[in-house]
Amino acid sequence: FGNVGFTKGVHYWEVKLEKAEIGSVFIGVAEKPGSPSGSSQGSSYGFESQPRLNRWLGWGFVNFRATYTAGAERVYGAHCHAGDTVGVLLDCDSGRISYFFDGVLYGEHILNDLGCAFENVSPFGFNADGCGSGGAGQGAPSGVDGGRSGRYPSNGAVRPRALWPVIGLRHPGDRVTMSSKWMTSHGVDGITVLRNALAVDEVFCNYEGNRHALYRTKHVDTAESNAKLPKWFIEDSFFEYNRWKSDKWLRSSTRGSGPYKLSSYGLDVDLDTSPFACAAACAAIGLPTAFLPGDLVDVKRSAGRILELQEKALVLGTYQGRLFYRLISQKSEGGSLMEGGGRAWFWDESEAVEGGLHIIGNGRGLSVELPKLSRFKPVTGGLKIVYQGGAVVRSDLEIFDGSENIGKIPHGIVIPPDNIIERRLNSCGVVRYLVDYEPVGRGWISSRIRGGKEELIVDTLPSSSNGDDPLSQLLYATPEDSATVWYKNYLLAIRNNGCTNDLESVESKRNAFLETFNVKDIDEFSDLLATGKIRRCNELESDSLIAAAYGRIADVLPHCDEIECSFADCALIMTNLSLPQSSKNIELEDLFKTIDSVAFEVASESLLHLSDDLPSPKSLMARMAMLRALNRRARLGLPWLPVRPSQEGSAIFGGLAGFGPPLERAGRSFDSNSQSIWVQVPSISARLRKCRGLLFCSVKRSFVDSVMDTTATPTPLSHDEYELPREVRTVRVNRLKARRAIASDDSGLKRKHSVFSQLQREMRGWSGATLRRGFIAKGHGGQKRAFKVKLVGEGVNDYSGPYREVFTDAMREITDIDSSGNTSLGILEPTANNQGGVGEGRDLFLFAQSSDKKNRFDEVSVHLTTSLSTEEQHLLTTFSSLTQKQDEISREIEESLVFLGRLVGTACRHGIPVDLPLPLGIFWKRLAEEHVEPYDCIQ
Repeated sequence: FGNVGFTKGVHYWEVKLEKAEIGSVFIGVAEKPGSPSGSSQGSSYGFESQPRLNRWLGWGFVNFRATYTAGAERVYGAHCHAGDTVGVLLDCDSGRISYFFDGVLYGEHILNDLGCAFENVSPFGFNADGCGSGGAGQGAPSGVDGGRSGRYPSNGAVRPRALWPVIGLRHPGDRVTMSSKWMTSHGVDGITVLRNALAVDEVFCNYEGNRHALYRTKHVDTAESNAKLPKWFIEDSFFEYNRWKSDKWLRSSTRGSGPYKLSSYGLDVDLDTSPFACAAACAAIGLPTAFLPGDLVDVKRSAGRILELQEKALVLGTYQGRLFYRLISQKSEGGSLMEGGGRAWFWDESEAVEGGLHIIGNGRGLSVELPKLSRFKPVTGGLKIVYQGGAVVRSDLEIFDGSENIGKIPHGIVIPPDNIIERRLNSCGVVRYLVDYEPVGRGWISSRIRGGKEELIVDTLPSSSNGDDPLSQLLYATPEDSATVWYKNYLLAIRNNGCTNDLESVESKRNAFLETFNVKDIDEFSDLLATGKIRRCNELESDSLIAAAYGRIADVLPHCDEIECSFADCALIMTNLSLPQSSKNIELEDLFKTIDSVAFEVASESLLHLSDDLPSPKSLMARMAMLRALNRRARLGLPWLPVRPSQEGSAIFGGLAGFGPPLERAGRSFDSNSQSIWVQVPSISARLRKCRGLLFCSVKRSFVDSVMDTTATPTPLSHDEYELPREVRTVRVNRLKARRAIASDDSGLKRKHSVFSQLQREMRGWSGATLRRGFIAKGHGGQKRAFKVKLVGEGVNDYSGPYREVFTDAMREITDIDSSGNTSLGILEPTANNQGGVGEGRDLFLFAQSSDKKNRFDEVSVHLTTSLSTEEQHLLTTFSSLTQKQDEISREIEESLVFLGRLVGTACRHGIPVDLPLPLGIFWKRLAEEHVEPYDCIQ
């Protein structure tokens, strides 16, 4: 058992397998037998019974690819061998346990988030996902009934309990190490989550007074419609402004963030990117030079292993004195970077040993030497070998098969201080010394025996120095001491290096420019917010335009994320936009050149038509900071806010939907005019949809991605890790026959043998749950899949390539135009501009309709136009797809369109880009329920 138990929060730790056979190590959590766990009924093992430690207790992962609890096993994860590392993520607030695998297989470095192993293990007796109903739990066994299948019983009374990290070993000689790499968070309680969601809605309520904002076409003076922001939100925005302006923070996910975004708050971190903080973190792990954010590093060691294949990492910043990085490339065939390996993590001193990490090119630290901490070269009178068997000298810091035994230092030998090169901890926590011993040479020796009674091998002798030399070593007792000296030398190097004079000049100009954006107090910030609105626009329109422009600018700047966009870059772009076209600011020209010209073009396209109505750049930046503060809250609040409850559109309020969900939810049709015809009940969802223009695209995408991840159908693993589970069906596609059919002039042959038609026949009768699978097979490059593809007549195995190609082929077929100017499959039809070859959107298509249906609909429309009231015509238009008589051709087209939607939805879930060229106004805006102008339809 570990020496710390957890009752709430999110916690991640890693266990390194030093020596273990397959199936002999159990890694997980458990209640401590005989412990009250915070209540009189806390331990499920009871006080009166003697603790039984002859079996594995609790919930855990066994290193033969299985989970184990209460005698029940389930296939899960990967095979782990000696030298591999297993990470454990315990989310007490959500009641889930998941694992992370960092190992080597056939020389390839594998990094893989293994997903949820157990759910419903919350210390408070409940699970956020509802006792194993899917979601982020992904069908994992419940911690209540021992992992057996079937319906999960009610938990009854809440019984708080403490969960402790546990290690179970089966065979003598099995050995593991609790790594120094761990992260922990107190978590977020339910009340705070609810308050955050309500706070987002409170901000939206301030915009609700502008009821004419979304569909108003003429600009009017809306000074009386200004939204009054809550005081707490202005304070939030002011804090965000100062934080953003410092340009030193970077938000990043980590290995402890979990496999699914927004399903829990995880262990995301705010990284400090300042040079001083990075230098201190580098000094803490004994690097000779400082790695600064943006540096590329060649990684040769990872978790105590020497990597055979090269890896490249990007330095991100520091958190709690640790230097974080992200792998950006691996010379391997796997998909580790897409299966969890691309998340941020940090280095320890065993990986920073000489040759482990090497900076690529000229680092941003200008190769300034970083003083080494005294603990890496301790001041002693020497080392005396006190173990009777002597000290084994190895060629490497780590003790493994690849570490060559180069000799032995006999008992009683004293190694003088000058021959002690370095002192480090290896990945197993063993103190090792790099020494020079003439009969043997240079090598590493251990401070004590690993295992058993842990006898001492060497003893440090007291120093006999007068204190002159040790004084220089003691100056670097802490990483901050070393970083202070380095930072002074770093600034001197910038000034003295002739080639960096321009860099220093630009940096000084940049700092002077940023000083003009200083805000002294919250009152000044409130005034900036009040003047930051675009003139002749109301609050909602103004902030929506600013948010859209800011999002487009952030897309072309580094990081490509609105939340992480640089303040200085945005301020320069806004300043350039506000300058008259005829005037030039010579002092700012050098700063403008540091930014990609595309960013200025994007800003001009977005806001130049409003240049006369724009506020000052400083006011605009204050308004952007307010939007950033709102989106930080909205990112975490969206999962708890309804988008469209079933009550909207109900007949109780005069709607079209009877007493059930509205017709729009089924995707049949949407008409923005219904917003004014029928009663619109004020609700959180209505405000959210109305104010969606305030939300950044990255926030919306993260929410949609999390919804798709948590609604994926769970897929049990196969016993053979290289075989697909039987739940993943095989689809046979004959592309050779399809190509011959498409090349012919026979329309019936095309509709029968095309790839699209073959997929439609093969998947006829498949449920939505089948297509919502997102299984990632081993060695398939991280590609999610719902089925396996068998290409008839082609000697190709589906390792994700054929799976992606069938989607591409099917989408290409439905837009293929034959010699007569019609589409080959008749599912889509060219637009008028496409047929005539004039105007805009000549490559666009519309949904096809049978000619008989079009004629009948036109006749009925003309006949009833004069005899029906406006409301009756609106009902006829809304339900036209349901009220018209269907023929066989119409039924086939509708079935094909429904399958097209299922195919496109599956492709989106699995990250496969497809081209669906449909008109913006007629289709995409209606799908997003945006107002459609007549101009959009005419174009």
